[in-house]
Order: sequence, then structure tokens, then C-alpha cells
Amino acid sequence: MAIRLQMLTEDPKEIELIERYWAVDEFGQYLEKVSALAGLIEMAQGVTLTSFIRQRCNAFDENQVCPKCAELIEIKNRSQAKKLPQPAIKLCTLCQKDQDDIALEAKRSKAAELERQLAEFCRNQSTRTVDYSAISDAHVLMLLALDRAITPRLANGGFTIGDCRGLAPLYIGDFVLQLREAGLVLDDPSKARPGTYYWEGDEIWMVRDQVVYRLAPDAESRSADEVIRSLSDRVYTDAEGIFNLWLDYSVADVMRYLGIQCELYNHELTEQELEEIKSTLRSALETYSVSQLWSVVWKVVRDAASLANREYYNRPKAAATIPGKIRRNLEKVRRESIELKSWSRPDQHPAGTLGMVLGEILSVDENTSGHMVSSLVTWLTGQGCSPSVGAELDEPIRELMTIALAHDVSSSVMLRFAELIRAGHDVGFAIEEIGETLRS
Repeated sequence: MAIRLQMLTEDPKEIELIERYWAVDEFGQYLEKVSALAGLIEMAQGVTLTSFIRQRCNAFDENQVCPKCAELIEIKNRSQAKKLPQPAIKLCTLCQKDQDDIALEAKRSKAAELERQLAEFCRNQSTRTVDYSAISDAHVLMLLALDRAITPRLANGGFTIGDCRGLAPLYIGDFVLQLREAGLVLDDPSKARPGTYYWEGDEIWMVRDQVVYRLAPDAESRSADEVIRSLSDRVYTDAEGIFNLWLDYSVADVMRYLGIQCELYNHELTEQELEEIKSTLRSALETYSVSQLWSVVWKVVRDAASLANREYYNRPKAAATIPGKIRRNLEKVRRESIELKSWSRPDQHPAGTLGMVLGEILSVDENTSGHMVSSLVTWLTGQGCSPSVGAELDEPIRELMTIALAHDVSSSVMLRFAELIRAGHDVGFAIEEIGETLRS
């Protein structure tokens, strides 16, 4: 082993120390231990022998050659030296500097291109407008709920998904992304923290939780506050869209409860299992209430916890039974006409502003069955939400809505409508009975 030294000092004592530090015998073994050399020369407090020598000498290992330029590789301490010639993994100092400079320039170029593309994106976003009178009923309800959740940021600035945690019990990001995909909320890269947008290969990716959103400008140049006020006066007509939004929200409400119960009993479910459960619950919610499905979830998760304690089971195997148990439990309930119990909303499980808005518009809560919600949506929109409601009811329903709104008794009317449906009367009878009462 041969070490070539390039002295950076002219002090004889320092040169002697450096030569003794790097001296080896014919077998490549160092002649002196580092501990024996440490006290030979006075050094500042806190300075190690290795760093002292490195400041006064460049050492090059003749057994390591740069794969690019064939120059010797510089080493910093004894452990980096090789006893036998071998291909070097790293580059020499100069080649490494050249490579680093090229990489740095490429990084700067990519950063500049990212800034350019984001600036162009912002310019394009600034020209986009929305005709809020033409957006869907479901999107109106979501915007009203979002405004409550993040007031005043929806109207006066930007917001992130994390700011919207009061919107719904779960899947908040999915609701916000629905509005983004509809063009109702726009990305605002100018307000995002550094690192939110980055290159992944040749594509620009983003850290979703750091993206800043803002309400899309109004086509009529109204302020955001004016837009929100106008949405509050919406007359709803899209029964299917509203009912699907209620289903989306209610699935989130039940899945939040499932998550709490699984955490309590240390059950972990895979993404595939969670998607299977969501599909099952969405179908069941067309008939049952959220609180009834909470009772199903509670029972199934407790059964899985008991199963996990059996001799030939463990928690992962027990947790894997939950999706099937929920499905089979609901199938049995339907088949045998079993009446499900209703669970109360836990204190640590708020409904969220979307639940509040739906509750105010439809007069529903977690105890309202999906069948009842469907009927209430039918009344609210004046359209058939199921084949049992004929087109002949459209005009009476619209007339009833007009009278109710004119007399500011819409909440009382909806509660009465719900009572009549719950009592077993059909929609036509309920509309006629309430209409006669209002006209009398």
C-alpha cells in the first residue's frame, strides 16, 4: 500500500507527524497507532488528529484510480486506504466537482422550468370563471358546507385540505377533490409552501396535503361572499345528485365509526377490505340509517375481537373477517326482516358541516333511514327519486314548495312530510294532505 502525500505546511514538526501518521510497512500495516501520535504536537481544543492532518496534507491512494480520468483518489483517513489495487467506486475530487456542478446546474434548470410552468398555470387559472347558477345541486351543498367549515377563508383567501377537517367525518380530501375536478375550487401555487410542487421524472407532482385552494372566480364578477349568499337561495331540482351526496356523506359517517372501533380493538384493515366495506355500506344506506349501520359495525368488530383471542386465530386473520361479516349480517337482516338497533352518535365523532347542511335542507340526521331520505329528497326537488313517484306529482310538489317557501314554513312542512311517510302514506297522499293544510 502506497500513499502519495501533498504537503500543505512547511512546519517540520507537522510534516514529521503527517509522515508518521501515514507510514506503513511492506504488508500495508500502519506503523504507529493514532493514539500514540495524538500527544506529539499541540493542537487546539476539540481538534482531532485526523482533522488536524487533513488541514495540512492531501493524501492520495495509489491503489485507487478515478474511473473517469485515471488520477489518484484522495482519501481523508486511514480507513479509506486500500492494501491492493482495485477499481475505485467514487470519482477523484476534480471529476466529482465537475459532476456536482453539472448536477447542480441541471437542478437549477429544472427548478426554473418548474417555476415557469407554475407561473403559466397560475395565469391560466386567473382566466377561469364559473357560472354558479349552473352548477349542480350537490356541488352547491358542498360549497355551502365548505364555507361553514373554513369561514372566512373560502371567501377571503386560500385553504388546504387540512383546514377543512370540520367538513365531514372522513374522506374530506375526496369531497374537496370533487369540487376541484368540477372546477369550483382552483389550485393556487403562488400561496403554497416551498416543496409542494416537485419533479418526478418529467412530470410535475404535488404534495396533496400542502396544496392551497381558492374559490373559482364568478363569471358575473361577483365577490365570493355574494356567490355564497346566492347559493343559499338555491331551489333544488336534482334528486339523484342530492341523494348520492347524502350516500357519500353517510358512508363517510359510518366508516369513521368503523375506524374508531377498529382502533379500539387494534384491528387493521387493508385498502381493498375498506373499499369492499364501503361498497356494502353504500348499498345498505339506501334502506337503513347511519345509526343502524353503526350498530352493525359495533357488533361485527366486537365479534372479530373475540375471534382474535381464540387459539388458532390472530388479529390480522380476525380483522380480515370483518368485510364478510358486515355483508352477511346485512343479508340476514334483509332476509329475516330483522329490526336493527340504532346507536347514538359518539361525542368524539362530530357530524361535520356537510352533515349539518344536509340536515337543515332535508330535516334528516343519523337516525333517518335511506328510504326516508329518498322520499324527502323527492319532496324537496319536486322530482321522482324512484319509479313509484310519477310525473303527475311534479306540479303539486312544486306548488307545495312555493307555498312553503313563501310562508317560511319549509322546515315544518318537511317534518310533517316525514311523519306522513313514516306512518306509511305514499308521497302523493302526503303532498295532498300538506297542501290542503297550507291552503286552508
